[in-house]
Amino acid sequence: MIYFDNAATTPIDPAVLIKLKEIESEFYANPSSIHSAGQKSRFIIEKSRDIIAESIGCFSKEIIFSSGGTESNNLAIIGTALANRDKGNHIITTGVEHISVINTIKYLSSIGFNVSYIDVDKNGKIDLDTFQKLMSKETILVSVMMVNNEIGNIFPIQEIGEILKNTEVIFHTDAIQSYGKIDFTVNDLNIDLLSMSAHKIYGPKGVGALFIRSGTKINNLFFGGSQERTLRAGTENLTGIAGFGKAIEQTVVTKNERERIKILRDTFEEKLLSLIPEIIVHCRHSPRIFNLSNIYFPDISIDSLILNLDLEGIACSSGSACSSGSINPSHVLSAMHLPKEHTENSIRFSFGRFNTNDEVDRAVKIISEIHNRLKKE
Repeated sequence: MIYFDNAATTPIDPAVLIKLKEIESEFYANPSSIHSAGQKSRFIIEKSRDIIAESIGCFSKEIIFSSGGTESNNLAIIGTALANRDKGNHIITTGVEHISVINTIKYLSSIGFNVSYIDVDKNGKIDLDTFQKLMSKETILVSVMMVNNEIGNIFPIQEIGEILKNTEVIFHTDAIQSYGKIDFTVNDLNIDLLSMSAHKIYGPKGVGALFIRSGTKINNLFFGGSQERTLRAGTENLTGIAGFGKAIEQTVVTKNERERIKILRDTFEEKLLSLIPEIIVHCRHSPRIFNLSNIYFPDISIDSLILNLDLEGIACSSGSACSSGSINPSHVLSAMHLPKEHTENSIRFSFGRFNTNDEVDRAVKIISEIHNRLKKE
């Protein structure tokens, strides 16, 4: 199989897999237990917390482990909105956020919060002047993703952080598609809350983390024990957390792979454009993450194209994996004011550490052949 769906999830790094097996076989005690076996498990969790904290330049106590990106986004947005409701009820976001942010903010809107959406143009850019005009004395939270999960464009998080720096507005960013791929520190970006997930960086599924800047008021969503500073009750996912830490360590070892993957992505686009000149690569000339390509294929059934590609052993997607089964057009491309045909006929190809030049050449040939066949039908 040629796996070009790394934005949905990545294969597990072999070094991470070894770590998972080690933890499962040797460290089974509950990390909340006070006996020595439990404290060995606790040490592993705290070591991973230290690794993740160091990777974004924060204190270890500011990292809370979760079940993944969706839970981190929910805790960040709902938890801070409810905790700071006495200061105001206005939230600002964009219409191209991940569905776990979109639906979370829709929930807050349903219970009385006022929501404003920053406009995103057809090139995936937001107008910072318009953003500032949306701000009011009632604004308590801004949530803008760092990298879009469907088109890969990079948002001006540092500039937004500067605008919010001397205010009391809490700034959250969904960094799930960028963490481990773009170097940053939370202090440089003036971020108060940052969501992360392990399975986007060759780690295990079912584990994520949330950075919460010290002093940020936030309510817990789960009720139970005192784990994770009482913000995330329940026995910690020891194996997943250890795997998360190892995955981050591996991103340092494999950092030079970023340029190689970008070359793979760019080569794929150039060769495909040479064979099918009518296709359009969304946001090709805007700042993008190095591994993602969203392409519009006119005049064919995109479902038929994806199905035929799957039959030929090529894995890709029509958008976010979290929206699978949806019959609606891409909400991201719709929010960018692109024509309806683009929202319905675009495919996301996302590349990773284990992809090769040969896979790109074979995929381009197969895609071109299938596309030409479908156009004649």
